[in-house]
Amino acid sequence: MISEKAVQEFRDLYKAEFGIELSLEEATDKANNLIGLYKVVLGDEKPGR
Repeated sequence: MISEKAVQEFRDLYKAEFGIELSLEEATDKANNLIGLYKVVLGDEKPGR
């Protein structure tokens, strides 16, 4: 699960990049989808292992 602070940072970055303000629910979904994509592409290991 992603923290509320991280979701807000994602919302701010998304608005700055695309000019679209996301709702909290939309931002949470998009951020979790992005994290899921990274896990699929890079694996789920922690750095340094």
